Amino acid sequence: MNGFAQERTKTDSTVIALKFVDTLLPEGNYIVEVLGSPPLNAAESEILKKMKLAIQQNQDWFLKTMSGLKPGELMPYHKNLGISEQEYAVFIQVSQSAKIDKIGIVKLKIIHKDNSIYFEPEDFPHYLKELTIHLKDYTIVIDSIPLKYKSQRIMDSKKTTLVAGPWKGYSWDFEEIRKDGQLIADPDKMDPSEINTLDIKSVKLTIGKLDHNDQCFLYLRSNIVNKGHVLAKQDIALLLKKE
Repeated sequence: MNGFAQERTKTDSTVIALKFVDTLLPEGNYIVEVLGSPPLNAAESEILKKMKLAIQQNQDWFLKTMSGLKPGELMPYHKNLGISEQEYAVFIQVSQSAKIDKIGIVKLKIIHKDNSIYFEPEDFPHYLKELTIHLKDYTIVIDSIPLKYKSQRIMDSKKTTLVAGPWKGYSWDFEEIRKDGQLIADPDKMDPSEINTLDIKSVKLTIGKLDHNDQCFLYLRSNIVNKGHVLAKQDIALLLKKE
């Protein structure tokens, strides 16, 4: 497929994705289920606590090891993780088996104005106010950052981490890493010790529809860092149902 055909396909996919969102999120009031992972027990919490401390003490090693992993590949056990092999096995089992379920309920208003979709949460999460979906030019912006269409997502019963069940949808993202104002083309080749010198903008958005009903699944993750200092960090998973 030549470059023009690839761009045409990508543009067509973007249009389809935004029309999907427009149909899925009509204007009105919504009841929103806030999703999260179940709480860890005391033993699991202690394992995680020891791992976090060990990773802080071995940060260069950790970042270098992570950068060498293939997508989806698990980090092999190492003593630098600060826990035993048996404890690491428990950590892997918990992290891979945990399902995301309802941890709270909030209200949300969705407004359609000037061919755009706006979100007005009553209380949590306020960060949704920064999200705008422009239907006329098929763009999505959050906190002044334009997201790019990424792909279609199909999460069947084997893949989904939602207790609510399988879903289908689309994802958008933006990722940019700079050092001294210069864009880093290949971050994987950087020295992990330089992490505190970087400016990072990473935003991911997924919007889907549950297979068995009309609920919308919305996942938003944002990480904005200035030379190692976190300016904004959000990790929001929601199920939206129109009142």
